[in-house]
Amino acid sequence: MKPEKYTIMLIPDDESGSKSYHVSKMVIQFALSLVVLFVIAVTGILLYYIPKISDYSDLKIRLDQFSSERHKVLELTRDLNRLNQMDELVRHSLGTKLDIDDKPIMIDSITGAFSTASNHISFIDNIPSVAPIQGFVSQRSRKAGLFVNKTHHGIDIVAKEGDPILAAASGVVVYSGWNYEFGNMLILYHGDDYFTHYGHNKQNFKKQLDRVIRGEVIGLVGNTGISSGPHLHFEVWKKFRAMDPLNFFPEYQTTDLTSSHE
Repeated sequence: MKPEKYTIMLIPDDESGSKSYHVSKMVIQFALSLVVLFVIAVTGILLYYIPKISDYSDLKIRLDQFSSERHKVLELTRDLNRLNQMDELVRHSLGTKLDIDDKPIMIDSITGAFSTASNHISFIDNIPSVAPIQGFVSQRSRKAGLFVNKTHHGIDIVAKEGDPILAAASGVVVYSGWNYEFGNMLILYHGDDYFTHYGHNKQNFKKQLDRVIRGEVIGLVGNTGISSGPHLHFEVWKKFRAMDPLNFFPEYQTTDLTSSHE
């Protein structure tokens, strides 16, 4: 005959104060049934949700990729609009009034001097070679990516408000005015597809179509536009492509405060 009850005894090492518990067979069967049901339930939940978790991870990865690609498209659109604006500036500002792109006749192959109909210029003067200001680089050029929210053309150079800004090269002013992002801004065209941009100026000394020579004062350092303090936003462009100004002015390496320089 099968037992209807089971006895569980707890006996200490010294065999004193032993205790016994009587448990019916029905209770044991009920407890085992609960354990089996719990295991089945947990297994079912895992089988149902593990694929969901995997799908969620895949969707999150795709969402992150989509967000990154969308941000890149927005940045490219912004850059394209800016290039179109630069192209319009050159076309409408220069037009037939200034023929700086014509190939000049070389008169001295050693010094790089050329002759035009109106004056003598040096080809070397039209390549950015004079640092616009002396100061500390607080932000370098960068492209938008996974960990970078916004493209930053050029460099930011911290200096004292009111310090003179020098033309990096000889050329002509194609833009002098107010810009929402960069405040008072100057854009110089130097020929041979070189442009330089000077932003956040306190004051512009040059107006559109003014000729400038390398090292000439063209404005004052300011804090206009979207700016957190007095500094110069400086860019170099070649054939409508942003260049790293540090390649033209390695002296800024010694005053670079950015983390990428550490």
